[in-house]
Amino acid sequence: MENITSLILHGHFYQPPRENPRTGIIPKQPSAAPYEDWNEKIYRDCYQANCYSRYLDWEGKIESLTNNYAYISFNFGPTLLSWFEDNHPEVIKKLQEADQASLKRLGHGNAIAQSFNHTILPLDKKEDAELQIKWGLDAFEKYFNRKAEGMWLPECGINDDVIQLLSDAGLSFVILSPWQCKAIEGDNGEIIQLNGKNAPYSEPFILEGSNGGKISAFFYHPGLAEGISFGHMLQDADKLYSSILAIDTLDHPSLIHTATDGEIYGHHEPYGDMALAALIKKIEKSKRFILDNYGSYLEKHKATKRAFLHKGEENKGTSWSCSHGVSRWYKDCGCHTGGEPSWNQAWRTPLRNALNNLQNKLKDIFNSEIDRIFSSKVNPHQLLLDAGVVFARKETLASFISNLHKKYDFSPLDDIRLSHLLSGMKFKHFSFTSCGWFFSDISGIEPRQDIKYALHAIQLYNQFSNKDLYLPFLIDLRKAKSNIKEERDGMCIAEDEMKGLPGEVEAAIYFYLSRTLSSVEHKNNYGTFLLLEYKVEDDTPELKLKDRHTQEFFIFKFLPASTIDNGINLYIAQSGENDENRKRFRITNDELPLRIIDQSMLWIEKEMTALLLGELEKMSIHMRHYATLADSADKISMGTLLMENLGYTLRLIKSIFLGNHGIDLKTRMGIAGNMIGFIQKFGRDEDIESINQIFTRYLIKKVKEIEEKGLDDESIDEIISTIKKAREHGFEPDTRDLQNIIYPYYIKEKSFNGDDTLLKTVLIDLNFKQGFGMLK
Repeated sequence: MENITSLILHGHFYQPPRENPRTGIIPKQPSAAPYEDWNEKIYRDCYQANCYSRYLDWEGKIESLTNNYAYISFNFGPTLLSWFEDNHPEVIKKLQEADQASLKRLGHGNAIAQSFNHTILPLDKKEDAELQIKWGLDAFEKYFNRKAEGMWLPECGINDDVIQLLSDAGLSFVILSPWQCKAIEGDNGEIIQLNGKNAPYSEPFILEGSNGGKISAFFYHPGLAEGISFGHMLQDADKLYSSILAIDTLDHPSLIHTATDGEIYGHHEPYGDMALAALIKKIEKSKRFILDNYGSYLEKHKATKRAFLHKGEENKGTSWSCSHGVSRWYKDCGCHTGGEPSWNQAWRTPLRNALNNLQNKLKDIFNSEIDRIFSSKVNPHQLLLDAGVVFARKETLASFISNLHKKYDFSPLDDIRLSHLLSGMKFKHFSFTSCGWFFSDISGIEPRQDIKYALHAIQLYNQFSNKDLYLPFLIDLRKAKSNIKEERDGMCIAEDEMKGLPGEVEAAIYFYLSRTLSSVEHKNNYGTFLLLEYKVEDDTPELKLKDRHTQEFFIFKFLPASTIDNGINLYIAQSGENDENRKRFRITNDELPLRIIDQSMLWIEKEMTALLLGELEKMSIHMRHYATLADSADKISMGTLLMENLGYTLRLIKSIFLGNHGIDLKTRMGIAGNMIGFIQKFGRDEDIESINQIFTRYLIKKVKEIEEKGLDDESIDEIISTIKKAREHGFEPDTRDLQNIIYPYYIKEKSFNGDDTLLKTVLIDLNFKQGFGMLK
């Protein structure tokens, strides 16, 4: 019987934390349009796409949806997983399902851990690298409900100390670039110098740490990684399979494996997720390969020979994306991405120096304050190790501190101070996120984000210091010169990032506007802030907030504005112990975050389209008459009346699809037909495009209803009628989410108790292939 080759494709899925540390919310990023931010864009292109990857027949019909994560080795950054938890929890569920499916199939799960927030571990202080590893493992256990076997190292950054820490943490393996290996042990125990050649990819090797600890290392196949990442192999699954087959035919290995950034599967390479799904189908049919994972392979093929890594420049270690070692993250080594030919990266050293100097001060403060709070009965570093359960979201900060009270005798008056100290340490770590040094200039979004986190750590810690922490940090940053004249230096960038509303003020504005502009949508959370109380006395709204990061409470009163000279004009008073201590804020719409402005527009839109059924029917009759006359006229004035009625018509269409008025399906579609034709004939391009967006928003609304209540005949009838009406007018709304949620009924994974004829109709409308599943 022919041997079956193990094939492992590893995807490193990661985005840096992008949240505003003052609120815990990612600001709107216009460069990601039409999405709110880059996380949302990449979620749609890649993360969600790989949960439900389409496999199409030659006519472009959907044969199946594949959860690609069930067939590849993968890791997700813990900060990205927490973002999923807040914004797209269905991805967490699909990742867990994939890991459990691979655990059942192979005896080992496909998921591996990643250190916490993507710092370069060889450049971290040893105790900080230990924290990064421990917190990453805490996050893995929280999301995958098991202990991790392996860990992805950010940028594959490694040295002897990191190996030792991984071994001490009980991990079994890592994945590295073949160029990081200097020599290997031969079959007879001899040491073979590679002299620039690739390390063997077909077997694991033993790495030894600085104190005798051991861990296995897999060196990935470089040609395969390069072809997937840069050679557009994901444009054709047949060619990718042929490349893998050629490697197998030439080398006859027991293992072929490679590793790439996971975002190549659909984001960097559009529809790369679909090529991966097609490759999975080919491999399953071939019987020549098994889609394996590292834990499974290592169980059957223990590492027996040693490998020796390069030391890197200044003996600091090596990585997969810097030929000099890990120099890219602390000096101008020549590695860069983008920028002008004349640019340099000399700013990297002063940026790291500034953060190192700051972290030394923060750490001294932390140790001193913990000793004071706990009367030297608690080891500060151990406390931070234990706090990983908070940063990994296994436990709330309030619960963590409550449990500390059960173990140690310390004053409840120190609870908020302890919250500040722990939160500040997290943001200190965030300020060393590797992306801040990777690109071409300090003015980029990634270095700015690191600086922003450092500034927030200072804000939390300044109260504990008898010396100002801001000024020395800013002076250090002045030495980090931008390549862009207008940006000047790190100090100017930091001063720019210090602008903006305090987090509690931004949250207060959000809660105030939600209740002012909306009669129904009253959320009680905004990022890290919780609304505890909202009351109105003498026409003066007053609200009480709590910051879950710091455990602080805030009370605000919204005062009447004397003039309305710049859109939304708010006067807010933050209550203190007395009127003299009360802070006042005057905020115009120029200062409002774009996200709040966008949300305010949606609230206003919902209120404007919340028409009563009688009003809706009366309005539709008038607009139908106007549309008929306008349509029959040889020449119509493009005057005020037409423009107003275009606006009325859009409002009417939004109301019948997005409002809550109990209008029946037949009436809705009848009104919609007349009104849409009018918009198409007389509206502007943006008016016409908004109709397709309305159809899409309505179908997403139906997805949410199906998630809550299940699929029934009424929902299907609504979907069929909506898609039919849209296509009658030449629109094609986005139905991907509908396809995802109805697919289990197509493959009979979920039972449907309604009319099978209706179900088959909607499956055809959603582009599922006839002859499969429910369509047989």
